[in-house]
Amino acid sequence: MTAVNQAHERLAKKFKVLGHPARIKLLEGLMKKECCVGDIQKGLSVSQPNASQHLKILKEAGIIEARRERNKICYRIADKAVVQTLKLFKKEVHDGKSQRNI
Repeated sequence: MTAVNQAHERLAKKFKVLGHPARIKLLEGLMKKECCVGDIQKGLSVSQPNASQHLKILKEAGIIEARRERNKICYRIADKAVVQTLKLFKKEVHDGKSQRNI
């Protein structure tokens, strides 16, 4: 596989990870502030295992990172390019430029 193909594969994987509404909502929350698992679970209105699965996927993709705070694990955005990408797409959707149903 060429370097260009590898770059395309990595980019496609990031977009795939971002392709779930719950993960987008989770990232929007983390764009505002670092959060611990319990807060993320409440914000998403999902079960703890479901929130943990989304966090695992985002962490494995290098989009978020975790740190331990006493008996809690807190998460923050690690990939600032993802923040800019979400802001750009969100602006496009809110400006009405991407209103087509796909």
